[in-house]
Amino acid sequence: MKLCNAEIIKKIKLLEQAKTDVIAEEQRIHQVTYQTEKDKFDNGYNFALTRKKIDELDEEIRKYRSKLNYSNATTMVEEFGMTLGECLVYMAQLNNQVFTLEIMSQKEPLTRRSTVNGVIEYTALNYDKAECRAKLQWVLETIAKLQVAIDRTNLTNFIEL
Repeated sequence: MKLCNAEIIKKIKLLEQAKTDVIAEEQRIHQVTYQTEKDKFDNGYNFALTRKKIDELDEEIRKYRSKLNYSNATTMVEEFGMTLGECLVYMAQLNNQVFTLEIMSQKEPLTRRSTVNGVIEYTALNYDKAECRAKLQWVLETIAKLQVAIDRTNLTNFIEL
């Protein structure tokens, strides 16, 4: 059976959600509180079966993640000349730049303030605001292009399972 990367990503998310549901159910019913022995009831919790289900889900998640990781390490995103894995790292690096560049592009070129002692201080930028805005625009456009290239590759690259 062959699935594209996007299908594998969705499958992993579904498996992780199923595992979260099993763990939440376990947390809800793994113990009972009662006052007398006759009040004690069996809510159906079975430690061994629950652990077995979690182990099975973990095994399936590992299988899919391994295939996806191999694909990410070997599949090229032609528009960027990088593997999917490198593109994902690059995307994170670009996203980290956005916050800083947004703040820097909004600063005033020259500000002044009075100190507690009444002395006037000036603060001047050591960079060209227009250059900063241009860099921010380039980063935002590159993120958009990169995301489309990653999505396209994830939809067209198939992995044999």
